[in-house]
Amino acid sequence: MRWQQIYKKRLMSSKEAAGIVQSGDFFCTPLALGQPSSAIMDDIADRKEELKDVEYWGNLVLRPYKLFRPEYRKAFTTISSFYNSQILQEIAKSGWDNTLTTRDADAGAKYMERKRTFPRRTGTIIQVAPPDEHGFVNLGIDTCYTEDMMDHSDWIIAQVNPMMPRTYGESNFHVSRFTAFVEHEEPILLLPAREATDAEVKMAAFAVSLIKDRDCIQVGIDAIPAIIGNLLEHSDLRDLGIHTEMVPARTHRLVEKGIITGKYKKTNPGKIVSAFSLGDRDLYDFLENNPLCEFRPNRYCSRPSIIAQEDNVVAINGCIEVDLAGQIVSESIGNLMRSGTGGQLDFAVGAFWSKGGRAINLVPSTTVNDAASRIVPCLSKGARVTVPGNYAGFVVTEYGIADLYGRTEQEKAAALIHIAHPKFREDLEKSARERGMIKKKIF
Repeated sequence: MRWQQIYKKRLMSSKEAAGIVQSGDFFCTPLALGQPSSAIMDDIADRKEELKDVEYWGNLVLRPYKLFRPEYRKAFTTISSFYNSQILQEIAKSGWDNTLTTRDADAGAKYMERKRTFPRRTGTIIQVAPPDEHGFVNLGIDTCYTEDMMDHSDWIIAQVNPMMPRTYGESNFHVSRFTAFVEHEEPILLLPAREATDAEVKMAAFAVSLIKDRDCIQVGIDAIPAIIGNLLEHSDLRDLGIHTEMVPARTHRLVEKGIITGKYKKTNPGKIVSAFSLGDRDLYDFLENNPLCEFRPNRYCSRPSIIAQEDNVVAINGCIEVDLAGQIVSESIGNLMRSGTGGQLDFAVGAFWSKGGRAINLVPSTTVNDAASRIVPCLSKGARVTVPGNYAGFVVTEYGIADLYGRTEQEKAAALIHIAHPKFREDLEKSARERGMIKKKIF
């Protein structure tokens, strides 16, 4: 059967596709921009009176799907691993969240583990660019864990959106892989970076001071990547490479200026390798049909053994709290989930084993209005450790840089106190003495 016939036979309305879901199913959507529109998801939610015990796994969800509302909880259980969106953070506050801990590199493996532990029929709902002349749809600017989910799903629904940018890499899949297609055109969500605080601007400058020519960089999510991009754009750095989970803001400007060339990369030389993108129209236009940029699954982009093959990997990520032993928390404020492990641990480990590699962890010195220190004697009750002290690397606040590589816990504590907010340093020193992290001087 020709691909056009397969596509036409499996093309249906949103409501018809929603009918594929059965009671007891476990289904997922991709990260961020690979997620389907509200139309398909809400048609599934509208079946709440006939469906029972349906599990939905969604990460960095950007659309207010109905099934998150309280009145849908009898039919649907929601699960998340990455809470970096207002929608999921509100679910966390409600107490109805269910956290499946994953790292970027093992998200697909965790999906298989859950299917083994709790056997269910599984499914995936994604957004794709229309089929090309050979019958291949394209995942566009989100390939994080989609293929892994597809490989282990009993059914796959694809929303076909002609506004999804086509990309190079492991992003093309034949129409025969899919159970159903729903054609629905809508603009791709734009997420320009929020304005950075004064503290974040200072932290970004410290981070850039640690970058050298020919480094291969990874930058995480939020406002600081845009500031870092701006600083790099106006720097004298040359021949940087990119191997990352998310395409950094202003990448297109850095390529145009010859700052990013990838010339000295050992894996995928000359290529920008990533798993997803969130940004503005200019960035999406740069990524579309650009052979310079390759989108790969997270099991490749974020796998420490792949990252470590590069020399001089610089992994820059934000965090919430750091204790005096160098343990880094990026996922929760106490018991309240705010983010997820994401790729931070993967890149911290990968950078550690990279020749000349550096992991840089950014943390404002205080909470809002300087109410409390984010460098703490001991972690908050319930806090999830994202990066153990073994792989902490550099910690940066607006007050400076603490190099924790090769230091004892006592030396780490002293370095961290030095970059804490001045109003909290005395209390931190007292706590460090109580923990035995500052020894009495014996002459």
